[in-house]
Amino acid sequence: MKKLGRILWSAVFFLVVAQAQQLPPGPQALASNTFADAHRMQLVQFFLDFAPGAWTPLHTHGGVGFISVLEGTMTVKEAGKTTAYKAGETWIEHPGTAAEVGNATQAKARLFVSFLLPKGAALTLVVPTATAGQTLPPGPTTLYQNRFEEVNLPTQFDLVQVVLDFAPGTWTPEHTHGGLGYATVVEGSILVRAKGGEKTYRPGEGWVEIPGEYAVVGNPGSTRAVVAVTFLLPKGASLTITR
Repeated sequence: MKKLGRILWSAVFFLVVAQAQQLPPGPQALASNTFADAHRMQLVQFFLDFAPGAWTPLHTHGGVGFISVLEGTMTVKEAGKTTAYKAGETWIEHPGTAAEVGNATQAKARLFVSFLLPKGAALTLVVPTATAGQTLPPGPTTLYQNRFEEVNLPTQFDLVQVVLDFAPGTWTPEHTHGGLGYATVVEGSILVRAKGGEKTYRPGEGWVEIPGEYAVVGNPGSTRAVVAVTFLLPKGASLTITR
């Protein structure tokens, strides 16, 4: 902070001295281009099932990945370190950092992954290794994948992952959110009532909840339903607002 303070003070001093002197003529603007929506990304949601012994190859991603373990235990090998994550725990995968992810246990494991992917970037890149060409262990099964296009990121935000279990007959109150919510049904069926209409979503289908637009979400069926939501919440905003 002291170094930053010295830099800022030096910049202010330079500006004061420059203003006191006669400056040379400035440049002429030959062209002016505006690059709109520079924060726009893709949000990609994955639900991956890892059978016992299933592993990814050594890989990296074109965007930041936010991973939550929904079931079982996952092992991550990264930068010479091995870490186990249990249900309810999370980790972040950064572009350019190679990792192997797998299920070293005898029980199934499931992941909920949210990627923020710049336009044109590859989702996954396999990193060549000395074992290339050898038989790899089985990989994970993609249960569902949803891509939400043209996501406009707030300047500062929290990414919040929420997994909701709707028992039969369970409903939310009428509500909205302080940030965009990207929802995918993982199990069962969900009914969304908003803007005077209603729509049913089934496993693998998704919708976007817009701040300021109120909705009621519920499970009118006779079996359990599960919904996973990724929220992009501006700093200081409330996650949920009811009325």
